[in-house]
Amino acid sequence: MHDLFDLTGQTAVVTGAGRGIGRGIAEVLASAGANVVCAARRTNEIEETASIINASNEGGRSIAQTTDVTSEEQMEALAQRAIDEYGRLDIWVNNAGGSPVSQPLIELPLDEWQRTFDVNLTSIFFGVRAACKHFGDGSRILNISSLAGQDPFPGSGHYSAAKAGVNMLTKTLAHELGPKTRINTIMPGFVPTETVKIALDMEDEDFPELEKQLNLPVGRLGTPEDIGATALYLCSRASNWVTGQCLRIAGTP
Repeated sequence: MHDLFDLTGQTAVVTGAGRGIGRGIAEVLASAGANVVCAARRTNEIEETASIINASNEGGRSIAQTTDVTSEEQMEALAQRAIDEYGRLDIWVNNAGGSPVSQPLIELPLDEWQRTFDVNLTSIFFGVRAACKHFGDGSRILNISSLAGQDPFPGSGHYSAAKAGVNMLTKTLAHELGPKTRINTIMPGFVPTETVKIALDMEDEDFPELEKQLNLPVGRLGTPEDIGATALYLCSRASNWVTGQCLRIAGTP
């Protein structure tokens, strides 16, 4: 059974790996044996993630590559860094995204609409194109979307529209890239990361009340490790017959 989830010797790129869900995914993939290239704009955060992975002395190794995911040139440089450092590229995780703005669509500034699409959707277009230049057979792409891509959240219409685009991009690419490459998407529920705190204008002490209000069947909010575990499944041999899927990982149906 262990062999189904073993990523030893493989190379994974994880964007938005400096904190929250991205860090959780990077750590879990490394624990399964993958060498992980951690990417984000904040150099200190991805260096910290890489240091945590390397300090464990178990599984794969890690390096940091400062990257603006809205730049196609920098995404191509990120893919090349993986090749230069580890000699191969097997897994690409498009995790970077989010929007700190909550505002009705008719009041939303045009530049915020464009920025949200650049960060959440166009970045995935760039990532897929960069990765596929180096992929071999059996490669995998994982996108991180949101429940907002499937359910309406008033005040976040711009973010919802971008994430809905991620979901359809995933389904389309599954046909276009198969059978060489599998691609899937995770739609996380409420995971109290820094990005979520900013978007919802909440503090740590607010989450217990939110947990009560949501009344999730599993009895708690999510963690980056919850998403990381699903990422491992979708990036491993265990999911070899799974592609084009958008999975709700939310502690609720």
